[in-house]
Amino acid sequence: MESSQILTMPNLINIFLKLNIILFSLYVINAPATKENDIDYQIESESFTIPGHGVLTLDVPRVWNYNFTIKGNNNPPIITFYNLDKDKEEIYQLNLSVLWEDGFKRNISSPEYIQSLVEETGEQALINSDQTELSLKKITGQDGVGYLFNLSDSGANTDEYQFLTQGALAVGKLLLIFSLFSNEDESILQQALLKIIMSAQHHDRKDV
Repeated sequence: MESSQILTMPNLINIFLKLNIILFSLYVINAPATKENDIDYQIESESFTIPGHGVLTLDVPRVWNYNFTIKGNNNPPIITFYNLDKDKEEIYQLNLSVLWEDGFKRNISSPEYIQSLVEETGEQALINSDQTELSLKKITGQDGVGYLFNLSDSGANTDEYQFLTQGALAVGKLLLIFSLFSNEDESILQQALLKIIMSAQHHDRKDV
């Protein structure tokens, strides 16, 4: 299963727990990847219209490519960031899924719920990783808090991703679920990820 195959509204947030576990096992084990190269991280603001739920803005590195996928009003939009090396191989992949409270589950953006969501996902993903214990890190964005964890797979082949950074962050009335797949631990990519999600703002407009 790929991130673009995500789920209709009635399946609720529990499906995302299973999805995140599947994403970890599939991408860390199977996704083609190369080592990170030199990337210019000058940023610019990008706006993403969330049908019926306003606009999400993010500060994104200028040279990062992205796909913004919306499959009907009953599916969460997905933003996939990536970049290619000189051989057209993917250097990393960052997936953002955008959820909203009234369509998925009540109190979806509460700190308690987010911590529980990320912890449960992480504990199950832990089975496929090098780590024996899960360490959650609390993060604070423009308009909400969240949690993330880092896991690795030292058994990955040279053409596979070794590191996963995954978590969720409240952004106003939205919830961002994010997954970064890369081959560098504590890398500039992880720093860029934090800058992107912490820059996120939700403009709750009814005309879009």
